Amino acid sequence: MNTFGRLLNLSSGSEEFQDVLNLDQHDFPKPWSMQDWGSLNWSHHQLFGIKKETELVGFALFAQIPGDDSAHLLKICLKSSLRGSPDTLVFWKALIEELKLKGVRSIYLEVASRNARAIGFYRKSGFQLLRIIKTYYSNGDDAHTMQLIL
Repeated sequence: MNTFGRLLNLSSGSEEFQDVLNLDQHDFPKPWSMQDWGSLNWSHHQLFGIKKETELVGFALFAQIPGDDSAHLLKICLKSSLRGSPDTLVFWKALIEELKLKGVRSIYLEVASRNARAIGFYRKSGFQLLRIIKTYYSNGDDAHTMQLIL
């Protein structure tokens, strides 16, 4: 029986970090370069992973300024075959609970305006649209900036 494990708190030095990079390259629409990942200040970033059995199947990267009770969701990726499954909600709820334990009171993010599936998920999860930023992404796409109050 396939079951999700507990949420993992990861860093660039963790043994699962290479799995995060592989998942980013294969299952994220706009993967980051090694330079992008290398430029992160790990004292201001939190990386969470989730395994199904022994395989890392999802990760989420948040930025948080010390002393601030809001977190910026920079990247979230779940293995393509799991998107839209009940595992998506299990992963999301685990992230929310972990952030609450860390004192986070709100989450904000940017999502491509044409990504209707993600926008729908975020709305169902309680996010509110704050604004639309024109040509936010390097390919010229607009972004929805959204916020969730925990």
